Amino acid sequence: MDKNEHTVGSKHIEMKQRGPIGRGHTEGMGTGKKANDFKKNIRQLLSYIKAYMPMIILSMVLALAGSVFNVIGPDKLSDIANLIQEGIVTGIDVNAVQKIVLVLVVLYGLGLIFNYFQGFITVTVSQRLTKKMRTELSRKINHMPLKYFDATSYGNVLSRVTNDVDTIGQTLNNSLGTLVSALATFVGALIMMLYTNWIMTITGIVATLIGFSLMTVIMKHSQKYFVAQQAELGQINGHIEETYAGHNVVKVYNGEKAAKEVFHGINGRLYTNAWKSQFMSGLMMPVMMFIGN
Repeated sequence: MDKNEHTVGSKHIEMKQRGPIGRGHTEGMGTGKKANDFKKNIRQLLSYIKAYMPMIILSMVLALAGSVFNVIGPDKLSDIANLIQEGIVTGIDVNAVQKIVLVLVVLYGLGLIFNYFQGFITVTVSQRLTKKMRTELSRKINHMPLKYFDATSYGNVLSRVTNDVDTIGQTLNNSLGTLVSALATFVGALIMMLYTNWIMTITGIVATLIGFSLMTVIMKHSQKYFVAQQAELGQINGHIEETYAGHNVVKVYNGEKAAKEVFHGINGRLYTNAWKSQFMSGLMMPVMMFIGN
């Protein structure tokens, strides 16, 4: 083995000992600077999906219409209950009940159809966007200078192309229709509640405000763990990729112990951040159910 090979191997082992993720990853993900500029990222995302806005707006309209039909349904059910209650003594007006039932079938059927097409459009748009992102990322990577790859691990690059793009696609897929449906259901239910009993409505609003306040506190504390989780995920991907790619060098220079120590360190931090983020995120639903009860 000549001097050059020994130098390359020594640098590889030295990199393993201080961690596989180079300066580029630390600046890009580890500090969380990009994640903190939330408004700028949202503006960039909206600009990026501008071509798909007509489809997204149509999806929102369908979600809104489906939610409206689902909100009207319970009011019709109350009419059936009133007819049955009144008919206990005088006799139930079966024809009136059947008419209301038919109206309910139409309402819930339309709600099902609208929600189906809303989901279909949302999934199609999100998948096309992720495909577009991966294609453009591939072109971008092919034009990046070599110094970028000297400062950024391959695993980090792969994590951006796979994990980060998947996260954006899942967020678009799960959030667009759900957000519109939830807002429409909330407004519609609020109107129906005020129409039924304003005292109970105020009670529900107060409980909801308390629940949202607690959710805000939980989200504020859990966000840092989600950011750290993504950073550690990129680090562990980079370490594994580099260890396997340079497996022969690691073996020749007895770097197994150092590689294992680095891996266990990153894996432990990833476990801690993932556990804390998922635990705090999982608290939201039980807290909201408790406040609602």
